[in-house]
Amino acid sequence: MRLAFTIFKYFPHGGAQKDMLAIARACNQRGHDITLFCYEFQGERPDWLEVQLLPAKGLSNHRRALHFQELAQAACAATHFDGIIGFSRMAGLDVYFAADDCLVAQLATRSALIRMLPRARCFAAMEKAAIGPAGAKTILTLTQRQEKDFQHHYGCAPERFSRLPPLVPDAFRDLDALRNQRQALRQELDAGEKDLVLVQVASSYHTKGVDRSLHALAALPDHSRPRLWLIGAEKHPENMQRLARNLDIASLVSFCGARNDVPALLVAADIMIHPARQESAGAVLVEALAAGLPVISSGICGYAEHIDQAGAGAVLPEPFQQRQLNQQLASLLTDSQRRHTCAEKAR
Repeated sequence: MRLAFTIFKYFPHGGAQKDMLAIARACNQRGHDITLFCYEFQGERPDWLEVQLLPAKGLSNHRRALHFQELAQAACAATHFDGIIGFSRMAGLDVYFAADDCLVAQLATRSALIRMLPRARCFAAMEKAAIGPAGAKTILTLTQRQEKDFQHHYGCAPERFSRLPPLVPDAFRDLDALRNQRQALRQELDAGEKDLVLVQVASSYHTKGVDRSLHALAALPDHSRPRLWLIGAEKHPENMQRLARNLDIASLVSFCGARNDVPALLVAADIMIHPARQESAGAVLVEALAAGLPVISSGICGYAEHIDQAGAGAVLPEPFQQRQLNQQLASLLTDSQRRHTCAEKAR
């Protein structure tokens, strides 16, 4: 079969992008030919994947998305494909991978002015085209919350949903190999063997709550503050670097940028912290559990349910309160037995 995959932008460390590539690889291994349509592709291109860059233009993201939708539909119509699988909201899909939570549900909590902005109206219309009655026949979901919201706002029949289990990278199959890198990584990032290390993986610092993590670190007594590794490709890290300096914790925080050895870094750390403001699923949470890390997460994260089910950390209730994060972090840091128990349950 010839399959078309669509996504606005591909970059190596994005959650939806990693899922897209994993699904595309699985389809290819089953003998299917894959063509990916996008308007930007960063990183190395697999030799088995045909990538077609569509020159979507627009002065804003939503205008560019609309133009991409038009170009992608025309490109797919020009070539016979047996199926079109989309990883971004758009019309013309056979299968939609719901990488994001229901936008209309989110907008319902915002002001009328926000809902009337061109950006909100555009992306809401594209979501309706993907999920509404005339949308994709199959919707691949990540969490139960997504399904409930899609049913409530779009009347989706339950049989349209197919919930996917979390995808865990193959690297976690050999934890011993990852543990062998612990000492070298700690030396590289200025952490002693006995130092406690927090880790957060975030490609968008504000969305993933990096400022919340920094405030929680600063709230700890000076003598008990751990190190913090921030991993991810943030375009403007200087804002959080400034905050770390203002909180007098800059010497404890390593801004690591994008890394290709995230599994090894997780295994080399001691606690995952992820107080995100928005997170449809949060694959890094499941990866942290696979690495045997206790996890502190905000309740907004779709995969936070796996932390609760495992008893491997703390899920902060919504609405978020900084005080609760501070307390949970302080408790986990001072209670070595609890850390050990959470780590055992995570595995």
